[in-house]
Amino acid sequence: MASKLKKIKVSRSFKKLSNPELITFALGTVFLGDPKATTPNYNDAAVHGAAGDLQDAGALRQINPSPKNTKAETVCRNILIDMLDANADYLAPVVNKVAKDAADVAAGEEVVTRIGFQVAGKGGGKRNIGFIDSGPGWAHAHENKSRKGTEGHVWNVGITDAKDTPPKESVNLYSLEADYIFNDIESGSVLAYCHGSVVPVNQKATPSGLAPSGSILSKSATIIPMSKTKHPVISFKGKTNVIFGEWRYIVIP
Repeated sequence: MASKLKKIKVSRSFKKLSNPELITFALGTVFLGDPKATTPNYNDAAVHGAAGDLQDAGALRQINPSPKNTKAETVCRNILIDMLDANADYLAPVVNKVAKDAADVAAGEEVVTRIGFQVAGKGGGKRNIGFIDSGPGWAHAHENKSRKGTEGHVWNVGITDAKDTPPKESVNLYSLEADYIFNDIESGSVLAYCHGSVVPVNQKATPSGLAPSGSILSKSATIIPMSKTKHPVISFKGKTNVIFGEWRYIVIP
């Protein structure tokens, strides 16, 4: 008697991703042309369009973080998650049939990953650092957090002549997330960035003002002391230099 095959479950871990990560994940799901998963609940154009809507809403919210724009970004996120959830619902019975027909769980799991989803219980492992995705006119960068949920991120960004050559001119961009999507970049340009994070701590921990992190945080984190009322304490005469990591480079498609 043949042994019963393990049921394949499609992971819904995308619901926990940050917005930039969710956009990258959604753009990486492709049903078009697949011989097994042919009729998803939402086609690629719809999902990728929703990902673009979320990206646009996020960019607008960064420019003007009003309640209206924040709510609009949340609405776009929920729409995209609902689409991905529906496609995961469609995919699960398809891949289990593939596994049954082949008498091999691996055959079904291969379809899941080929489409761009993940098998539940088989995470993608540690996130890559640096530029993790790109397309015409844009690039997506990721850095590890120093202390989850408490720090701000500073991205020193510029266009340079070649890889391994820091830009002559650069600007600081600020984010509350450890992901950044750089947009509206001329194709063929070499984009470079270095990253630093700022972490608030109790004022008594750093009575002299700004201080580098030492052993408790990543090397690219800068400590800012906080008052009892949770406001940053900055010396008027002191410098607020952020400690940056190494430069990273990518040629924009």
